[in-house]
Amino acid sequence: MKDYLSYSVEDFVSDESYLRYYYNENEDDIRFWTNWISQHPNMLDVIVSANNYIDAFSIRLSDEEFQKEKQRFSDALNRLSEEFPPVHSISRKNEPAIKEETEGISVVPPQSIRRKVIAFCLALIVLTGGYYSVVHYNIFQMLTSAPEQVVMMEKYVPKGERAKVILPDGTEVHLNADSRLVYPSKFTGNEREVQLSGEAFFHVKRDTMNPFHIISGSLMTTVLGTSFNVKSYPTNDQIKVALVTGKVKLDRLADAINKKVIGETLILTPSEMGVFNKRSLALAKRKYDRDEELGWEIGVVVFKNADFSEIAENIQRTYNISLINASKKKEWSFTGTFNNLSAEDVVKSICLSKKLTYMMKGDSIVIQ
Repeated sequence: MKDYLSYSVEDFVSDESYLRYYYNENEDDIRFWTNWISQHPNMLDVIVSANNYIDAFSIRLSDEEFQKEKQRFSDALNRLSEEFPPVHSISRKNEPAIKEETEGISVVPPQSIRRKVIAFCLALIVLTGGYYSVVHYNIFQMLTSAPEQVVMMEKYVPKGERAKVILPDGTEVHLNADSRLVYPSKFTGNEREVQLSGEAFFHVKRDTMNPFHIISGSLMTTVLGTSFNVKSYPTNDQIKVALVTGKVKLDRLADAINKKVIGETLILTPSEMGVFNKRSLALAKRKYDRDEELGWEIGVVVFKNADFSEIAENIQRTYNISLINASKKKEWSFTGTFNNLSAEDVVKSICLSKKLTYMMKGDSIVIQ
C-alpha cells in the first residue's frame, strides 16, 4: 500500500490512479480519492499544487490544428501500444499479470508510461506548434473529452471534537464542535467562497485580487486577509463575527445563492464584533469578551448569566455529554469560566454553586 501522506506534487501528478480520479475516468478511483482527500485536509496544499500543475499542460489551437494534433496523438498512442504491449501479453504462460495494488484500486504500470509519453508529446507541441486562438484545450480533454470538474468538499466536526482544515488557497480554518464547512476543491474566478454552519476561527490567506466570502445563512462576511471568529449555529438566534486582526465587511443577504445584499453594510475593526439577529434582521456592532467568543479554541468554556438550556447546549456541543435537569430548580442564571476541565468537573462546580447534586449515567449527567 502506498504512503499517500508522504506524496509530493510530483508524486500526485505521476500517479495513474490520481490522474484517473482527476479526469473523472474511473468510478473506483473517484470514490477512493474523494474520500481520501476529505479525510486528509492537511494535504490540500500539495493536492491543489498538483492540480494546478496538471492544468498547466494546456494549449490553444484553431479547430483545424486541433484535429491535426488530435490525430498525431492517436497515431503516437498506436505506436506506443505496439512498443509497450499490455502486461498480460508478455507474461509467461499461466502467470498472472503484474499489478500494483492500492486501497481497492488496481494500477497497471504500462499505463503510467503512456501518460508520461503523452505529457512529453504535449510539451513538444506547445513549444513547436505556435498556433493560438481563443479556444483552450486541455491535454486530456483532447484525448477523453472529460471536462474539468470542481468538487464541493464538506467537513463536519462531531460534538465533543474540534478540527483544522486547510483550504485550497492556504486559508486555515479551525472548526468548533458540531460545525460544518462547505468549500470547493479549488477556487476559480475572482472570488473565494465557503459556507459555514456552526463556529469557526479563520486565518484567511491574503489575496486582494480575490475577496474571501463566508456565507452563514443570511449573513455574508467579506475579507481580504485577516483573522476572526464566526459563530452561526442553526439553533442560535444570533450570528456573531468577532474580529481579531485586519478588517471585515458584513452584509445581510436577501438572496444567499446570488449574494444579493440588502440593508446597511457593517465594517469591523479589531476587537469589534458584528451581531446579526435572525428574527429582527438587525445588524449591530459591539465590543466582545475574548474568552467568551474565542476561548473555545484553547478549551475555555464561558457562561454569562446562562439559563439551563444554554448550559446544557454548550456542554452537549463541547463534550458530547447530555445534561438533564431532574431537580426542582427551574430558574437558572449562572456565570463562570472553566479552563480545560472535564464535563463532570464543570457540572460539579455548577451544582456546588446551586446547592444541587448530580449523577453520571453513561453519556449523560443528571442534576438532582
